[in-house]
Amino acid sequence: MNGIIYCRVSSKDQVEGTSLESQEAACQDFARAKHLTILKVFVEQGESAKFADRTQLLELLDFCKQNKGRIQALLVWKIDRFARNVEDHYSLKATLFKYGVQILSVTEPIDNDPNGKLMETILAGFAQFDNDIRAMRTVQGMRRKLQEGIFPWKAPFGYVSSTTNGDKKTEPDRPDPTLFPLLQKAWQEFATGAYTKAEMRRMLAHWGVATAHGEPVSPQSLDNLFGNPFYAGILVDPWSGQEHQGRHMPIVTRQEFARVQQLIARRNRSVPHQVIRPEFVLRRSVRCPKCHHFLTGSFSRGRTQRYPYYFCYNRVCGKHRTSYPAEAVHEEFDNFLTEVTIEPTLLDQVLETVVTVAKEEGDLLKAKQARWHKRRENLNEEVQELIRMRAKGLITDQEFSTQKRALYQQRMSVDSTTPSSPLTTDELSSAMTVIKERATNLRETWQAFPDPFRRRFVQCLLPVGFCHTKVRTAELGLLFRVTDAFQDGQSTGVSPRGIEPRSAA
Repeated sequence: MNGIIYCRVSSKDQVEGTSLESQEAACQDFARAKHLTILKVFVEQGESAKFADRTQLLELLDFCKQNKGRIQALLVWKIDRFARNVEDHYSLKATLFKYGVQILSVTEPIDNDPNGKLMETILAGFAQFDNDIRAMRTVQGMRRKLQEGIFPWKAPFGYVSSTTNGDKKTEPDRPDPTLFPLLQKAWQEFATGAYTKAEMRRMLAHWGVATAHGEPVSPQSLDNLFGNPFYAGILVDPWSGQEHQGRHMPIVTRQEFARVQQLIARRNRSVPHQVIRPEFVLRRSVRCPKCHHFLTGSFSRGRTQRYPYYFCYNRVCGKHRTSYPAEAVHEEFDNFLTEVTIEPTLLDQVLETVVTVAKEEGDLLKAKQARWHKRRENLNEEVQELIRMRAKGLITDQEFSTQKRALYQQRMSVDSTTPSSPLTTDELSSAMTVIKERATNLRETWQAFPDPFRRRFVQCLLPVGFCHTKVRTAELGLLFRVTDAFQDGQSTGVSPRGIEPRSAA
């Protein structure tokens, strides 16, 4: 049998360390034990597994396509090295399956039997869970910076960052000595109402104002300049919409900023496009029954009111511009939710398995945290010992500065890799209770969700959407695949054993 190896690290430190070599060595040992001939090794350096458009991964897929039938196995050190997104994992797995390639983890039991499939699903879910936790903590860090009055992202046009080399900001952005006074003058001129945006662009070009790439200010950049509250000393939390007072020097006052916004609003009569609307809650979920493209939504004006319709915008489709009443589409999905459910006993088994795996992961995280705290304590003790040696005159000032700087760099490196905190038993129990309640009452859950969350609900239930009039043949999501793994059948349709239609009563 022939196989290939895929190794991945997501940071520069891991590239320079031994992680890649240890991953490849473990895969090579596994291949020798299983008598696999390795045709090629693909190494992904410093790329995240959150998305599927990685360079080496795309080359791997192309290699498997060109050598269809010659490759039987893809070896990875762990599932999370392959993908940290559940949908990407199963999409890539399906693609490889077409080429006759099976994914094998050298450190995890993901055999082709029902237990192995269940474990693979859980491991893929936990990889995404871990990635989501990291993203959440990154967001929390950025929100803290905003509350402290520091803009955590790239300095806006007219300012320069207080840090270099991508370090975390500890001070507010500074005014660019060349651009700042020119942009301040541009704000004052535009606030008079005597100039249009086109005239302001010509004026900026005449003053020699250019972007970081040396190009004239574009209409989009000008819109951002006159619409960004940062220039009035206001930092807006994009997740909550809350405003915080920035510590940087503003270009204009809040009153001048408000005056410019009123001026722009009077000139701009366009209506922004709304993707999420209560009239089209299934947009980007329902597909055309003919060409399987997503349907979009629009209104048809009647004598007394407007009526919402879904339609196919694919010009080569035989049902191009065919309208489907939104009420009928929503009723179809609503009826589907009343018919599909999960057998409670199977759901209990799945949740028990998830709790068991979560506890095992929690024990590993606790051990990792203990090692992290021990390492940090050792570094602090080394710093204190270094200070005592300097006080006793055992080392010179230069030796003290050099070693202290090295220890501080090590401590910063350790602090930047703070391990995640494990979920408590109460948190797990509470989460499982909510999941069971939601999963056994899908129609009630759908009706209780506000419009912005309904789209996510449909994506969880039907990851690739559904074709109008064929919702019962749609592929079900992760939770249904997990429960299906406990059954002998392999179907992901609506009515395998364990996913039974509700009785009329």
